[in-house]
Amino acid sequence: MEESKTRTLFPRIAVGLSLGGIFILSLLHPLAFTTLAAVVAALGVRELRTVLKAAGWHVPTMAPVAALAIVYSTFLFGAQGQWFALVGSVAALLAWRVIYVFITKTQISPRQLLRDLGASGFTQVYVPLLISFAVLLAKGENGIALVFGLMFTVAMIDTFGYLVGRFFGRVQMMPRISPKKTWEGFAGSVAGALFGGLVTGYLISAQPWFGLVFGLAILFSSVLGDLSESLIKRDLKVKDMGDVLPGHGGFMDRIDSLLPSAFVGYALSIWIL
Repeated sequence: MEESKTRTLFPRIAVGLSLGGIFILSLLHPLAFTTLAAVVAALGVRELRTVLKAAGWHVPTMAPVAALAIVYSTFLFGAQGQWFALVGSVAALLAWRVIYVFITKTQISPRQLLRDLGASGFTQVYVPLLISFAVLLAKGENGIALVFGLMFTVAMIDTFGYLVGRFFGRVQMMPRISPKKTWEGFAGSVAGALFGGLVTGYLISAQPWFGLVFGLAILFSSVLGDLSESLIKRDLKVKDMGDVLPGHGGFMDRIDSLLPSAFVGYALSIWIL
């Protein structure tokens, strides 16, 4: 058992370090970070669309392109561009699905069509909209440092929780939603959150209390994001959203904690700083 855990741990660490290196390089220029965020959003939507389709939900193939539009519009035009692009992208997807059904004369019930329309809108809100808040965060004061602190804190929460839970986890946290989550792993996540938060506070020369608040807020959003995707995967009857990242699954499995955390990090930067 221990040998198996070690064997699967090394690919996870290697992929994690590689992704971390790409992220750090992207911070050299705001456009580079935006491009990375846009690509990740598009790949995440693509994975989500694939698993939804396998479960009988049909989302237009242009959904990943719409995700790119939302992230880049946020970079170019700020919050106004973010919401304008979201509304435009969702409207385009809904219109395309209706037109496709009409032109091809697809036999589909009104209920199924509404399900498809809801799924199309969900892909844009769940992935590119939430990721675009990280772009807004990067554009603000101390933006690059805050984005680094956000990603670092999420990584520490995930890493501490994973390692402690994997090797010392005994008591299941929410067995019906995510059987692998344990209270021991959660304790490791708390330690990671506090560490990451204090590092973030130091980077922006904030008081230690800000770092503690930041870390605990990101802990809450990370756990919420992780459990939310676990619920989605359980409903869709899939183990992972993809298999392109050894030890991690797909891109959605890697960014599930980050999605709501991007919004929380941006909100904290506005309300507190």
